[in-house]
Amino acid sequence: MTAVEPCRVFVVEDEFLVALQIEDDLIAAGYLVVGPFTSLSTSIAASRAERFDIATLDLNLRGEFVYPLVDELLERRVPVLLLTGYAASDLPERFRSLPRLAKPFDGPELVSKIKSLAAAA
Repeated sequence: MTAVEPCRVFVVEDEFLVALQIEDDLIAAGYLVVGPFTSLSTSIAASRAERFDIATLDLNLRGEFVYPLVDELLERRVPVLLLTGYAASDLPERFRSLPRLAKPFDGPELVSKIKSLAAAA
């Protein structure tokens, strides 16, 4: 990511309206959105094929947890923001320290978290 090229954010979210709002908020803030992806299998495949700088991940996609994707992205040192209604204590211990945004959230909260992750990357 450079001053010329916008930060690319990989979005995994299975709720259509939430995905649309995430996309709108990120684009309005100057980010390029990769996705959204709505299932674990398509998300994993896309994460291996697409180029991106940060990932925002809904943890539960229609009853399927994205933990394998989180593990893979962390191994690749991709900054991850978890979007979830679950409390940190409900997450596997290895994910409890990751940046998390509790649902429901608003656009400014999301953009603020993404800016923090981009600045730290």
